[in-house]
Amino acid sequence: MNEQEKEKRFIANVKKALDLGEENLDAGTQSKLTRIRHQALDAGEHKEPSIRRWFMLPVAGVATACAIILGVAIYLKPPGGLPPNLEDLDLLAAEENLEFYDGLEFYAWLAEAEIDVG
Repeated sequence: MNEQEKEKRFIANVKKALDLGEENLDAGTQSKLTRIRHQALDAGEHKEPSIRRWFMLPVAGVATACAIILGVAIYLKPPGGLPPNLEDLDLLAAEENLEFYDGLEFYAWLAEAEIDVG
């Protein structure tokens, strides 16, 4: 027995149990249930669009536009990290002593000179 047959059998058993339960109800309860069932069906058919639904439409549009813009920006981002003019921002934001960086060019020149000589 496969899953579909088990499911059909289960649904048939549930329907049978509910039908038996409905037969045991008194006339007043059956009448109330029928009236409530018809009201629910009528309300579902004649339901007007709510304000919430109309409000969510522009919100969804803005969210979609933002997602597209973000995706395009990420896709078109140039490789290599920060643009050249922002690389010095790390030096300025560092809490280290800036005197160290004063002689940095000298040390770079010294390293190149030793490589050429050696």
